[in-house]
Amino acid sequence: MNKVNSQILYISIDGIMEPLGYSQVLKYIEKLSKDYSINLITFEKEADLKNTAKLNKLIKKCKVQNIHWYRHKYNNGKFGLGQVINIFNLIAAPLFIFIKKRIAIVHIRSYMPGIVIPILRTFFKFNLIFDMRGFWADEKHDRLNWNKKSYKYIFFKWLEKYLIGNSQKIITLTEASKDIIIQNFNAPNALIEVIPTCVDFNEFYRVENVRRNNSLTIGYLGSIDTAYDFSKFSLLISQLQSNFKQKIHLKVLTNKTLQEVTKFIPEGTLSKIKLEVKFVQRNELSKEISSFDFLGFYLKENFSINASMPTKIGESLACGVPIICNSFNSDIRNIIETYDVGIIYNFEKTLPEHQIKKLIQILEEKTVHQRCLKIANEYFSLEKGAATYNDLYFKLI
Repeated sequence: MNKVNSQILYISIDGIMEPLGYSQVLKYIEKLSKDYSINLITFEKEADLKNTAKLNKLIKKCKVQNIHWYRHKYNNGKFGLGQVINIFNLIAAPLFIFIKKRIAIVHIRSYMPGIVIPILRTFFKFNLIFDMRGFWADEKHDRLNWNKKSYKYIFFKWLEKYLIGNSQKIITLTEASKDIIIQNFNAPNALIEVIPTCVDFNEFYRVENVRRNNSLTIGYLGSIDTAYDFSKFSLLISQLQSNFKQKIHLKVLTNKTLQEVTKFIPEGTLSKIKLEVKFVQRNELSKEISSFDFLGFYLKENFSINASMPTKIGESLACGVPIICNSFNSDIRNIIETYDVGIIYNFEKTLPEHQIKKLIQILEEKTVHQRCLKIANEYFSLEKGAATYNDLYFKLI
């Protein structure tokens, strides 16, 4: 079968008009569309669809690159009606495409698009890539308190087992989660490929000569709730405040307001620091991240984070910035400790003296930025990630 004429159906509940969908879906597909005919189903937020300038730009981009984009509105209706509509579209849209085209591979991103797979399997023959992106049902339990006895949790755990058992390839973000899948589902090693969240180095890069003052700048990027514990992260800043003569500058890049962020900070914890909270456009992120001395965060520890690899890790390293975080899975611990690009801290005890010395050493070191860039290229390169997907597509066809 000719690669260029081979039809791929990619289904994502995340919209490509959102930052995550744009960087972790469209960026890959742009490269894959050079060799394959890509049919892309996404679910876009209503507010994004109202941005006609951005929408028309993406429509044009997809058309030029031979990406057939089937966009649907993501519905948030009352009494669960919105989800019913979303599920109907998740089933109807792929069936419509299958009737029109001869699909060789179905590539689903996360669990929700998997709802249609048992139906498609009944009527059509195709190879399936289950791009897990994490243990989704368990994330809902760990972060949103889904009851493990609830119908929705039980259904999606059944679907997880079905998809793992009926996929020709499973993609996961970490080696830690790969080991769990092999152990818990008796899946063969060769079935599973680890592809972490990747970074486009044309978008994320080190900006030299960024204006800095004499303060120690700790950066924070993205969400401050749900999966993250910002109040616990604040304790790290208070530790640094006690051990450094320099003034601490905490720069929080998020879509939350200053008032919303301060609600997560224990009273009196960060009284002496400079706190800056702002939203930054994507094209300004490299400059802002490059101004950090460290990027820090605390990811709540639970079962599902074994499969987590936040996009901010690759983005920070691509900007030459080391990381302070907790040891939420073996992958991040190996990256930071083996390649000496940051500090693993448990955020519970007083910051140990040897870690304070290590932090000072990294701050004074001139080669740490180069190490970060090297590891970003080795682990989080969009080019390498897309090449792996391309190779998987070719083998399955």
